[in-house]
Amino acid sequence: MDEQRKQAFEFARDSTKQLITLATGIIALTVTFSKDVFGKPSPFEQLLLVGSWIFFLLSVVMGVCTLLALTGSLEPEEKPIVGTNGATRGPSIRGSNVTIPSLIQIFTFLIGLALTVWFGITSL
Repeated sequence: MDEQRKQAFEFARDSTKQLITLATGIIALTVTFSKDVFGKPSPFEQLLLVGSWIFFLLSVVMGVCTLLALTGSLEPEEKPIVGTNGATRGPSIRGSNVTIPSLIQIFTFLIGLALTVWFGITSL
């Protein structure tokens, strides 16, 4: 595998791991400090907080799926894939097994982040 392809896999892995770390950190902080900082949240605020936790959890799960897909894409295939120009293609981060869980991870992370910010705004 060429150096550019290796770096693509490393960057994809690192980005996925960073989102997993941020999501779990935000969950831990909001669970730990929500009562201390914000007091007793209203039912709507509780809904925002629980919703954000659910989306962050989904983001973490999809991040793990992305990491597993990246790992699976690196495994050599028994038969090489031949492109339309006749060239043999190697492993790629652009396969749907990687891009779909990655996009879901990013989307659910952004929704969780938006709900957390909304919770923070409404609880002031």
